[in-house]
Amino acid sequence: MIADPSSAGLRALAGHLVDSWNRVDSQAFVGLFTPDAEYVTGAGERVHGRQVISQLVEQAALAAQVTLVEEPSAECDASLGLLTFAWSAIGPNGVVRRGTITCSCVRHGDSWRIQSLRNNEAGSVGETTDPETS
Repeated sequence: MIADPSSAGLRALAGHLVDSWNRVDSQAFVGLFTPDAEYVTGAGERVHGRQVISQLVEQAALAAQVTLVEEPSAECDASLGLLTFAWSAIGPNGVVRRGTITCSCVRHGDSWRIQSLRNNEAGSVGETTDPETS
């Protein structure tokens, strides 16, 4: 959990989300969500609840290491927050993928949890990287 209810704490949530995804740490990843959270994948599949989100992480995270493209945007009041950030990833086949994630968050004690996450994946952008030069 992020122990800061401010917009800075909300922005930090993006880093924790990406880090736990890249480590394929499903427990840390789902710990950032409310028990009844909704997750909409880049393909538009809707999944509900921590258990299903955990399975998604274990199945999908090995496909690519995700990086934040720029500083996340965060807006919040005392109990609700909106977090948006752009991401990119290079898949095992060298294809670059990009997208934007938008999270609706709720304050939980002195931390934030994700109530809903929507991955608006742009898909493959047609770029590839040469593993020997990157």
